[in-house]
This record gives sequence, structure tokens and C-alpha cells, in this order.
Amino acid sequence: MHDPDRHLVERAKAGDRGAFGKLATRHYELVYAVAFGVLGNREDALDVAQEALMKAFLEIQKFQGESKFRTWLYRISVNAAIDASRRKRPTEPIEERIDLRAHEPSPREEAHRREIRGLVRNALDLLSPEHRTILVLREWHELSYDEIAETLQIEVGTVMSRLFYARKKLAEALGANVKGEVP
Repeated sequence: MHDPDRHLVERAKAGDRGAFGKLATRHYELVYAVAFGVLGNREDALDVAQEALMKAFLEIQKFQGESKFRTWLYRISVNAAIDASRRKRPTEPIEERIDLRAHEPSPREEAHRREIRGLVRNALDLLSPEHRTILVLREWHELSYDEIAETLQIEVGTVMSRLFYARKKLAEALGANVKGEVP
């Protein structure tokens, strides 16, 4: 397995803080995006990204190189985001994830888009952190089933099963939201 971060990791393990700083800079957007995808809140995601990078810095000696550094950091980020989600029940809805402004929409189109985004936010808020995480890793970060399994340290079959149920629950929640029901 070729890990493009191997040299920096070895330097960081030897105590080179600058090397870890380069790793953190290189992967910050990934860490933040994972946290935001799970939490749906900018401020919480910023806090979790900082927490995940601090944990990686403090535990760099534990990284054995059995996976890529990026995968190890993904795992730390996902776990930190799920822990944060459990500590604080979401009080704010998932923020917009897709910029739908390909052209300047009419006021009617904009109102319709806001309504759809609100329905999706509400539906995502109803999912468990585990289901939201699986959807984020697969749909937003486009990880393969194998990459998700490695990141979450679960079997590929479990990834497939959780993803199936996450999509099903999202569809049910969206259907209930459209009908005005409580899921």
C-alpha cells in the first residue's frame, strides 16, 4: 500500500511538529467536511475538526501504518463527530449541502428550493448519527464500500446493510415530511 503521507507521518512520529502541521493542513478540509456532514452545523463541525486533529496529534505514535494516514484520520474524525452528536442532540437543522444556484432562480423557484432544502434538513436530523455518517461518507464524500468499511472498522456487508437502511429511513422521513406527518 502506497501512502503519500508516509514520510510526513514518520517525521511527525519523531517529534517534528512542522510535519504534523503539514499533515493537518493537507487534510483539514476532509476532517471538517466529515464533521459537518455528520453534525450539520458549522460551529460544531469546526470544534470537532479541531478536536479530531488534536487527538491525531496526541496519538500519532499509535498509528501503525496498517492503513493510509488519511483513512486513520477519517476514522478519528467520524468517531469525534458521532461522539459530539451524541453529547449534543441537534438543535439546529443540517445546513445546506448543495449549491443549487446554477442560474439566478425566480422568487418562486427560490421559495420551492428553500422548501425542499428544509424537508431534506428535517429528514436528515431524524437519522441516527450512524446512518447520517454512512450517507455522508458514501453520498457526499463518494467513498467506496471498502473505504467506508475500513474507516468505520466494520465489514463491507455491514456497510451495505447500514446504507440500505439509512436510505430507507431517509426516504421514509422525507415522505412523512412531505405529507406533514410525524415519522
